[in-house]
Amino acid sequence: MLLCATNEFWKRSKIMPSRTAKSSTAARQKGKGVQSRDDSDEELDVPPAEINLNGQGGTPTNDAAALAPGEAADNRSLEEILGSIPPPPPPAMTNEPGAPRLMITHIVNQNFKSYAGEQILGPFHKRFSCIIGPNGSGKSNVIDSMLFVFGYRAQKIRSKKLSVLIHSSDQHQDIQSCTVEVHFQKIIDKEGDEYEVVPGSRFCVSRTAGKDNSSAYHISGRKATFREVGALLRSHGIDLDHNRFLILQGEVEQIAMMKPRGQSEHDEGMLEYLEDIIGSCRLKQPILTLCHRVEQLNEQRGEKLNRVKMVEKEKAALEGEKNVAVEFLTLENEIFQHRSYLCQYYVHDLQNKVTEKEAEKERIQEDTKELTEKNDKLAEQTKAKTQDLKDVETRLGELTQLIEGRRRSSPSWTCRTWRCLEELRGVPASSEKAISEATARRESLEEQRGREEEALQRVMESLKEETSGLQHDKETKEKELLELSKSVNETRSQMDVAQSELDIYLSRHTMALSQLKKAQETLQSTTATLRERRAAIAELQTSIPRAEKELRQDEQELEQLLQVDARAQGLVKDMRQKVEEAKSSLSSNRSRGKVLDALMQQKRSSKIPGILGRLGDLGAIDEKYDVAISSSCGSLDNILVDSIDTAQKCVNFLKTQNIGVATFIGLDKMKVWERSMGPVKDEAFRPAFYFALRDTLVAQSLEQATRLAFQRDKRWRVVTLQGQIIEQAGTMTGGGGRVMRGRMGASLGSEVTQEELDSMEGRLRNEVTQLQSCQERKLQLEERLQHLNNQLRSMRNTLQKYTASMQSLSEQERSLHRQKQMEKSLEAYRKDFEVAASRAGKVEAEVKRLHSLIVEINSHKLKAQQDKLDKISQELDACSSTITKAQVAIKTADRNLKKSEEAVSRLEGEIEQGRRPQRT
Repeated sequence: MLLCATNEFWKRSKIMPSRTAKSSTAARQKGKGVQSRDDSDEELDVPPAEINLNGQGGTPTNDAAALAPGEAADNRSLEEILGSIPPPPPPAMTNEPGAPRLMITHIVNQNFKSYAGEQILGPFHKRFSCIIGPNGSGKSNVIDSMLFVFGYRAQKIRSKKLSVLIHSSDQHQDIQSCTVEVHFQKIIDKEGDEYEVVPGSRFCVSRTAGKDNSSAYHISGRKATFREVGALLRSHGIDLDHNRFLILQGEVEQIAMMKPRGQSEHDEGMLEYLEDIIGSCRLKQPILTLCHRVEQLNEQRGEKLNRVKMVEKEKAALEGEKNVAVEFLTLENEIFQHRSYLCQYYVHDLQNKVTEKEAEKERIQEDTKELTEKNDKLAEQTKAKTQDLKDVETRLGELTQLIEGRRRSSPSWTCRTWRCLEELRGVPASSEKAISEATARRESLEEQRGREEEALQRVMESLKEETSGLQHDKETKEKELLELSKSVNETRSQMDVAQSELDIYLSRHTMALSQLKKAQETLQSTTATLRERRAAIAELQTSIPRAEKELRQDEQELEQLLQVDARAQGLVKDMRQKVEEAKSSLSSNRSRGKVLDALMQQKRSSKIPGILGRLGDLGAIDEKYDVAISSSCGSLDNILVDSIDTAQKCVNFLKTQNIGVATFIGLDKMKVWERSMGPVKDEAFRPAFYFALRDTLVAQSLEQATRLAFQRDKRWRVVTLQGQIIEQAGTMTGGGGRVMRGRMGASLGSEVTQEELDSMEGRLRNEVTQLQSCQERKLQLEERLQHLNNQLRSMRNTLQKYTASMQSLSEQERSLHRQKQMEKSLEAYRKDFEVAASRAGKVEAEVKRLHSLIVEINSHKLKAQQDKLDKISQELDACSSTITKAQVAIKTADRNLKKSEEAVSRLEGEIEQGRRPQRT
């Protein structure tokens, strides 16, 4: 359970002695063991044993004592050291899900301090953990009630002795005792604010103080000692040993002001305080042991490293001598190497001599065996030659059999081969003979054909006399046909010229034949279209300038509206900012409660004219410094008055009306703080602002603030633009999800009333309405301009398209008329040609009839002679074919003869090759 009281720090610091660090709860939490319990003998608590570095009872050890266990533990392994760490202390209170926990239901005060009679405080919420309220609201009495029951001495309850705690007033005097009861119960949390009370878990702890400064404790109505009360409360998780269940007002700042670390063994700072709370102080001895071991190892490492460095130096010093020794050894090695070469040479020479002598000795020994060896060799050679002879005889027999076989088969083959050769050699002669015979026959046939052709000519001459009449008629008809042909040719040429002209014209429009055909069918519609397009073009020529004029007018109006819109937006922005500032000012005034309203009403009614106003409202600051000044200067909410007398009048007024409390700044006492501060509404307010801010620096970031705060020669109070504050003592505050804003405005101005705010909002609405209408007109003009641009672009495209189509339609119309004229002239030429062709056709038919009659007469007498001539021609063709075949046969025989001769030569060579082994 965490209980704290706030907003009373400055008040208590004026009316009661300030707590020292050793007598405060924070000091007790630091483990000093200072007790603040009741002074009675039976209620005095034994101070809790101080916790030494090992987490056990006893006096704190000094450095020497702390090192002794460490030195003894140097031989232990790391696992043994870690295993020697005592377990962490059990938590003072656990709150597992579904587990019961203790809560305070209510407190009953009877004649305690300002409570006359019996007063019940509560019921408290199940999560009641702190008390927050304005000055004079009774926070301290609630805290003092708990401290009284939990056994705190009178000095810790802002009293010299217990009897002072008994209520005393004009209406209630001579009261002999006071009693405070704190009622507890165990609950099981449910969802939301619901909970379940554990049956039989309710109990009550009370304390009674008498006029004689005596006190008595009761547990649920049964009298008990403080030890029994302490044991009961400890059993339910209330830490009475370290008093960490309760933080009094002002002790948070004392904890924050603690040194980061204790300066000596018996001095404790924030680090030791937190380690005591966390329970990590039990790790201090193992850490010291390990640190000592690390120091020892570092010493050993340093010693080894120094020895290595010394050895390296000695090595470097001996480097020259080493090089001389190596050079000497190298030379000595070369000497021994050359000596070895000489010795090896002598040994090799002697070995060669020994070898020669041994060879000579062997030759002498082998001379006696030479004859025997030669005899053996001759015998072996004879045996080998005999075997070779047998092999040769075997090979000779095989070859003889092969030759005999070939001799037996060669006569018949040789006869066939020579016979074929003779036949091939005779082919050219026989073919030459056939060629000569066919040539003679061809010559005689050609002479015979000449004679027959002359006979045919004589027959044709005789027939010419017989058909002379028919020939004369034929020639007459042919002359007449020739004249008619001239007329036909002239008309045909004229028709061809017209047709060629038409073809040339049509060839230029081959790709447009389908369009011409369609235009020919829809000539009337084309003419109507031309009339419509001409009318549309005339209308477009008048409407385009009119649309351009409207477009220019709308563009000019749009430019004017854009300027008006920009000015209106700026005006609306400024008015909206002023309205927001007025709302913020009015809202902040309302949020400051009825105390400030009542005081400002007294100022306006001139009852207390010395009230100058809230300090933050009397100055202005840039918006970017809003968070910084709001976070660092809480005095901006104080009320500035002209003198202390005015402040006393205000206090009396608030006390009489029972409105509340407020903090005032007397301007007449601020003359010592006259410094340069701007901008402020009145030069007289500068000392008050300096009193509230003092020498506070502003930084961009926390890093910059840290550098500025901790200077070498002086420390500064620094606030960042994000509201983080570094005090001169080194404490740092700030952060969190929300930052403080709005304690000082961005501009100076008089106090705004609700009527003025309503008037400003009305003007703002009018300006916004005008701005909206201007923007709507601007949007309409933009849409109209876009529509006019599109319409003008469409009309121009249509005009261009109609103009181009008019030209093409006119050309199309002229082409259609030209085509009709050419078709008419072609039709006239075609009629003339048909008349001439019909006349010429009749004469040509007569000529064909006479020609066929002449041919029929000639066919009977010429047929016999023509048949003879055809027969002779056929025989001539046969002779030519015979000559050609004979020439081909000659060439074929030559090729076959060459192949046969080559085959005979190859066969004879094989026979000769087979005979050679026999001769050898």
